[in-house]
Parts: sequence; C-alpha cells; structure tokens
Amino acid sequence: SINPTYIPGRYNHFFSQRTIHFVNGVCIIPTSVTPISRFPLFWISFKMIPLWLFKWFTIRNLKTDQYVTLYFHPWEFSDLKDCQLPIYVKRLAGEKLSKRLVVYLHWLKKRKTSFKTYYEFYLERKKS
Repeated sequence: SINPTYIPGRYNHFFSQRTIHFVNGVCIIPTSVTPISRFPLFWISFKMIPLWLFKWFTIRNLKTDQYVTLYFHPWEFSDLKDCQLPIYVKRLAGEKLSKRLVVYLHWLKKRKTSFKTYYEFYLERKKS
C-alpha cells in the first residue's frame, strides 16, 4: 500500500502522487491523504481523531479528489484489550470500532456518496 504522507519512524512518501494513477499499466490507488497537509485518512487516524474531524477531512477529499479510500485490517474488529499492542492500536478496537464505522458509513450514505470496490474504481479510471 502507498501512503503518500510522512509518518516519523514508518515511511516518507510525502511527495508521492496522492491520487489514483497508473505506473507501467499497474493501477496504483494510494491511501487517501488530505490535500496540502497530507494528513492520512486510514485506520489509525480513524481511531485516534474525533469523528467530526475525520468527517471534515473526508469532505475535503471528496471535494478535491471526488473519492476517499479507506482500509482497515480485519484483526482491528477483534477484541484487542488483552493483546500486547500499543494503546493507539487497541483504542476503539472490536465492537467500538464497528459501531464507529457504521456511524461513519451512514453519514456518507446520507451525503449521497456512492460506494465502490477497488476493482470497480480501477475499471472506471482505466476507461478515462
């Protein structure tokens, strides 16, 4: 996965292309980051920042890029409280994360947002 942002100690792809593109015929769908500041919109930020702020970032991306990509690891929807993981990983795991995601998806649906698989997105972009 491409995260076109800078996260200290993890990676520095701040200057990588931040929107869907093709490289040698391969479709690259980076994780969404906000325009200019490139704040990442992925599983950890979804857990760590207030939902109203994540929604605001989502609106910014929808206006600028016309899409937002999100991904979560399947294990995040498990109860992690007894696991030896950093607190930021265990925060809002399991049922709490599921409930927050449902609230977010209902909010997106009310905004008349369409949902697509990566494959549908790829086919749409390949035509243009």
